Amino acid sequence: MGTASLIVAVVALAFYVVVWTICLLGWRTARIRYAHPTLPSRIASLSPSSAPGVTIIRPLCGLDQNLYNTLESCMKLDYPKFEVIFALQDENDEALPVVRMVMDRYPNVDARVIINSQRIGVNPKVNNLMAPFQEAKYDLLWVLDSTITVVPGTLARSIEAFLSNPTSYALPNDPESSPLLSISDDVRKPPTAGEVGLVHQVPIAICYQKTWGSLIEQAYLNTTHAKMYLAINATAIESCVVGKSNLYSRSNIAKLTTPSPSLRQRPIPPTGLAGFSPFLAEDNMIALSLWHELSLKHAMTSDVALDFLGSLTVRDYVNRRVRWIRVRKKMTLPATLLEPFTESIVSGIYGSWAITRLLGANTFALFCLHMVIWLSVDLSTKKALETNVRGIGPLGSSLTFLAAWTAREVMAMPIWLMAMTSSDVVWRGQKYRIIASGEAIQLEDR
Repeated sequence: MGTASLIVAVVALAFYVVVWTICLLGWRTARIRYAHPTLPSRIASLSPSSAPGVTIIRPLCGLDQNLYNTLESCMKLDYPKFEVIFALQDENDEALPVVRMVMDRYPNVDARVIINSQRIGVNPKVNNLMAPFQEAKYDLLWVLDSTITVVPGTLARSIEAFLSNPTSYALPNDPESSPLLSISDDVRKPPTAGEVGLVHQVPIAICYQKTWGSLIEQAYLNTTHAKMYLAINATAIESCVVGKSNLYSRSNIAKLTTPSPSLRQRPIPPTGLAGFSPFLAEDNMIALSLWHELSLKHAMTSDVALDFLGSLTVRDYVNRRVRWIRVRKKMTLPATLLEPFTESIVSGIYGSWAITRLLGANTFALFCLHMVIWLSVDLSTKKALETNVRGIGPLGSSLTFLAAWTAREVMAMPIWLMAMTSSDVVWRGQKYRIIASGEAIQLEDR
């Protein structure tokens, strides 16, 4: 038993070090990339004839939190050449009057509404995006979720990150000219293998309605989620993307083959966006396909995607976390099984025990020290991410945030256990079953 516990302690300590390495990498990335004022991109000063055109697509369904402000943010961008498409599937959608108000206030912005009830699969967002993808003026597409707000310089900095590709843009006559000052939309080529094919931002949450569910969700997104998201993307060993704010080439998306086993059985399997219609996590699947099938890299900017949270109950928060864990476990089971061991309380327990077993110490004191340091890293990460957006949203109470953070950490393990007991999820009022491929099968209402 002594030898067995020694081996277990060594393995536990090694994994504990790995967990802390990931946490500190995420924290360090946040401090380096976000904890300073953002600089304007040179692309913002280009003429419309020199800048690459971008189509911004806002898929909408119903009245989301602060919808007017989120939609208005994409009308105030500091960028010389873009259009905005507001995509809906129902002409009676409650979001449409808000869209009309925003368009009326900014008549000089190239904006339009597309209403299309086309349904090609279970994912309503993919259904909503089909027509805008086909009708967009420009090859560069920036898809922004309805709850996301961005600051005026975000698009220009995203394009600059996209243009880090050495060969995606043919240069005019002067080969010595800067690529950033010599871009013509007529000569643009889609990215190819080894180049940047997707630009995204880390989401952070803003709470206007301070219910406990929304506060706990905010604590999760602005600390644990952000650290892991930034760390995984910093290593660049695998794709890790959420679809809150994604910029990519329509031509690249059109080349993708469907990752769906069920769709591949058809005589003519769908390609492009339609091939991702069976997945609830279509954003992650598209990013994975760009990464693996086309060998395109992903890039991030010094901007964040501000996610305006609605009024969530604690039950709403639990259901949301359960839903996405159930989706992930069908896509990456090994990583999902390891997930609890990366959480603060569980890692603190086995890490403190391992150090005590190997080196001798007070386990409880080590655990308390672990939690204090973990909280400090989380608060520092949150502060860095909020550097350039502190004027957006209401001021928050430190004690309230600490209470929400504590609740999030305590609830992490029970939520994971609940998620592992089933593969059924509820999304936008509809029940689905997630199968082995990660696809969703719509279930009849019971």
